[in-house]
Amino acid sequence: MTVLIEHGFEGLRTRRVAEQAGVNIATLHYYFSTKEKLIHGLADYLGERFRTLHAPGPPRARNPGLARLRQEFADVAFYWEKERSLLLVMQEFIHRARRCPAIDQILQPFLGEWRGGLEAMLRTGVEEGSFRTEVPPAEGAALMATALMGLLGSPDLFDIVFRALERALVKPELLEQNEEKKNGGSDRF
Repeated sequence: MTVLIEHGFEGLRTRRVAEQAGVNIATLHYYFSTKEKLIHGLADYLGERFRTLHAPGPPRARNPGLARLRQEFADVAFYWEKERSLLLVMQEFIHRARRCPAIDQILQPFLGEWRGGLEAMLRTGVEEGSFRTEVPPAEGAALMATALMGLLGSPDLFDIVFRALERALVKPELLEQNEEKKNGGSDRF
């Protein structure tokens, strides 16, 4: 990951990767016979990290969809604070995918899985009565994914964007209840 962060895809050389990993070039080529396979392996690694590494959970909510939404926000802030390299590599993948169909083909399954998870979360939230029905889950997932990816490198905007997404997706009465409870000393739904 370090080589990609420091040099971008243009400077991604298997020799550099081998040196950074502390292995000889033959060992690297044994596991990743082409640069494309190395990139695919890195994308798989990123996907696994994002699936398994999460921020400590925000305060519990009675509504699973709402809790999952807030976990997504907490994860973005956590990655920026504690695992920034994941976001930087993701950013590099996204920028390169715009110009390189092979990278785009590697990236799309990962992004599709993420958007699918967001869409499932939004469907759950609609079914439980937490989220607005006017925002179809596929559109809400696209909005969230675009907004969260656009935040990379702008931590000063995290809270503003998180609140805006909540207002766009969550039923107003739940947001009002949350504000009343926070003002009353409890932030649980």
